[in-house]
Amino acid sequence: MFDSGRDSREVLEWAAARLREAVAELAVGLRPFPPFLGMVSVQAIELEPPPDSVAEWGCVVVLPDGEICELELEVIPGPAGPVDVDQVDRYKPLELSAGDYVHFAAAALRAMGREVERRG
Repeated sequence: MFDSGRDSREVLEWAAARLREAVAELAVGLRPFPPFLGMVSVQAIELEPPPDSVAEWGCVVVLPDGEICELELEVIPGPAGPVDVDQVDRYKPLELSAGDYVHFAAAALRAMGREVERRG
């Protein structure tokens, strides 16, 4: 529970921890999880970075387990030659500050909430 004797940093850490739980709970309950850009093989929702951030963010996504990470997609030649391509997707863990996590968690909750409402 919230303790008014905490300093601002502790409150931010507390909020980030509660949001982590909420994101995971909503993500796990959202089945089927939306495909990333219509790809059947990748289930993820892209999240916009903070508008005032100085950090360089790649493609930040929330996954079906509620994890927020960076998605790296690599296109490689397929077995039939250069016309045929395949993809490799990697999920890179992010070391987010509590403030950045709060931003991405709020974006994830909004995006997943819209999906829940869309489905009725």
